Amino acid sequence: MATIQKKPSRGRDYWAIVESRRVNGKPRPVVLEHLGTAENLLKRLQQGAIQHKVKSYSHGLVAYLLHVVESLGLVQIINRHLPNRQMRDGFTVGGSLLLAAIGRICQPTSKRNWYEGWARRTSLSYLLRMSLAKIDSQHFWDQMNALPTETIPEIEEEIVDTLYDQGLLSMDTLLYDTSNFFTYIASTNQRCTLAQRGKNKQRRIDLRQFGLLLLVSRQDHLPIYHRTYQGNLNDKTIFKEHFTSFSDRLKRLSGSLEDITVVLDQGNNSKEILKDVDQTIYFVGALSPYQHKHLIERANLNLNDVPVGDKNVSCYQERTTIWGLDLTAVVYISEKLKDGQIRGLEQDLSKLCSELDQLRETIKNPSKKGKKRTDDGLRKKIASLITSHVPNDLIGWELSLLHDDAFDLQYWINADHLEELKEWQFGRRILITNRHHWSIEEIITAYWGQANIEYVFKNMKNPFHLAWRPQYHWTDQKIEVHGFICLMAFLLVMVVFKQARERAKFSGSPHTLMEKLSEIRLATLIDAPNQKSKGRYKATYQLEEMEPDVKELADAMGISELPLKTKIPFSVYNF
Repeated sequence: MATIQKKPSRGRDYWAIVESRRVNGKPRPVVLEHLGTAENLLKRLQQGAIQHKVKSYSHGLVAYLLHVVESLGLVQIINRHLPNRQMRDGFTVGGSLLLAAIGRICQPTSKRNWYEGWARRTSLSYLLRMSLAKIDSQHFWDQMNALPTETIPEIEEEIVDTLYDQGLLSMDTLLYDTSNFFTYIASTNQRCTLAQRGKNKQRRIDLRQFGLLLLVSRQDHLPIYHRTYQGNLNDKTIFKEHFTSFSDRLKRLSGSLEDITVVLDQGNNSKEILKDVDQTIYFVGALSPYQHKHLIERANLNLNDVPVGDKNVSCYQERTTIWGLDLTAVVYISEKLKDGQIRGLEQDLSKLCSELDQLRETIKNPSKKGKKRTDDGLRKKIASLITSHVPNDLIGWELSLLHDDAFDLQYWINADHLEELKEWQFGRRILITNRHHWSIEEIITAYWGQANIEYVFKNMKNPFHLAWRPQYHWTDQKIEVHGFICLMAFLLVMVVFKQARERAKFSGSPHTLMEKLSEIRLATLIDAPNQKSKGRYKATYQLEEMEPDVKELADAMGISELPLKTKIPFSVYNF
């Protein structure tokens, strides 16, 4: 209950409406509104102020996230695996990490700006009945430092067990992929080994990066296994290093690998890797058409239209031996890939023709200074220029001597070869699997699920929700814990998204869902003293009016019925 208290300052008495909340685990008065001096307070009372809205807070998203955290017992799971039960500003380590994850969902910001930039404008403090004003970057750094990186896999495994036990996790088809995230860690920083220079997928090759391995369920994109790794390691090296670890986890979780299929990205396929995978688990993968041209040639002569989802796809299937393995291969034409390859080739041809025209104009006149041109040197230069843009056989050309070191260059496009590329090579994909009883539709549908994990990584680079950046950490331990926080954030969003689809028939994206839930606001109303309240101020909280679509979503997900106080043990190590 809110009360009115006197606060002396510089020889004068000021009054404020306060409410008791816990700070550092102890009850402390938290100011809801400053009323000023006794004279100002009397003036307001004489004006007959009965009730007014003091402030409103973003509520729906943080309230539902806390509801999910409570139902999964995430704070208790983290705290159970800690070697030291450290407290900071009244919060356990697990509590602080979950607060960081919720902030990462709602508004990714630096940990220094966590409270001022986001938390104070939400109902989080009221729901916890704890003051958050002292939570700053030092708070998070101290709490992150209390989590040993070797305990992260154990925590993750227990979380996945909880998801499985509660029926939230479907294990039939799993998606595996890797990505990387650039950092601004200085090259002179020797304390960090994770951040290394490598081929960055956002084309920031000038910066150090770290990598992320991720295994998620196809149905709801719930993370099952993750690792943060050095940014200069390639996909095949990482897969070989972690395959045994994540396959053992899957076996412990489900008891058997018979009903599980892992979908692999093309970058993880090699003769050695597939041999180990084929002996352990069922999989669907992809091969490069340029390394299996005979299979493409057979497929081109035997393509048939097969319904896959809501479209017809030209496909070919055969059981064959590849790299000594008995596999089912499916070749199909991706119209999207084909159109992209054609556009790319046309752009390359346009650029090449422009450069060849420029070269022709240059060499038709004798060189004015320097080393004289030679026929052999020009031929090597032209051949190199062509092969750097398009397949060699696509361009025909002739070079003839005019006089001195002046030459004439004539070139043309091989129309027949261009047409052959478009009709017989472009758009082809090769899929392989050891699920021999699966139909073409099942194999293609499973592989198309790989686009979902690409969407997962895209969400993680979304600057508005779930972003891994900014990450102002410069040591391996902090980067790994930061990655774990971001994975918990992603897990929470995917659970909320799953429940929104099931309960509210929500059809938008996770980003849209986060925005909709953030629009649900909690208002603080203060009743002025009256006879019934025995001269006391009374603060009440209620949801603001909502737009019809937001109210329908809130009602379907039960947000209106959620209690305005969480039972999560943020401030006590309660297992």
